[in-house]
Amino acid sequence: MSAAAAPMRLLRLNGEPVQTACATLAELLRAQGYDVSRAMACAVNRQFVPRADWAQRALHPGDEIEVVSPVVGG
Repeated sequence: MSAAAAPMRLLRLNGEPVQTACATLAELLRAQGYDVSRAMACAVNRQFVPRADWAQRALHPGDEIEVVSPVVGG
């Protein structure tokens, strides 16, 4: 017996459509190539998500995720 495939979700990541089977914000960030050890902030549906909650923050179809990183320089 095979495991059921994870459901695909259509989300928006930084304004761009993304189809993913990732269940959590942390999974999505890693799958999209983000180095989660670096400084960044995330919001889902305009609500800030603390880094400590990324692994538990479930994703739902239609969620809008924004990822911002600090810019260094002058």
